[in-house]
Parts: sequence; structure tokens; C-alpha cells
Amino acid sequence: MNNKYIEARNVLIKARDEVLRELTVCGQNGGTGRAGSYAPQLVNLQGAIDAIDRMEVDTSKDRMAEVRAAKTAKQ
Repeated sequence: MNNKYIEARNVLIKARDEVLRELTVCGQNGGTGRAGSYAPQLVNLQGAIDAIDRMEVDTSKDRMAEVRAAKTAKQ
């Protein structure tokens, strides 16, 4: 995985972990009101992590396609 993808993914994972900790605290305190405000953040963060994972997979597929095309062109 490219360094910029790794760095961005790591930041998003840390943010997701912070939101999860806050959700846990809300649950321990019996409050669900604040938990409702954290849920969309959690979903957005996980979506961003998944998007980075897909981008890297798509990039790998593109590289493989380029390698195959180069091999075909040489033949």
C-alpha cells in the first residue's frame, strides 16, 4: 500500500477508535442522546477507511492491467 494511503488510513482508524471510546463512555453513563450524534461519525469514518482500501485495490488492478498490456505488446 502506498505511504499516503497508509498514513491517511491510520489517521482515520485513530479517529474511529476515539469515537468508539466515546460511544462506550456514553453507554456506561446510560446516555444514548450523545451516542446518536457519534453514530454518523462512526459510519462516515468506516466508510472512508473502506474507500481507501478500495482505492488501493483498484490501483493494484490497474497496475496488473498495465503489466499484462505491456507483455502483450512485446509479443
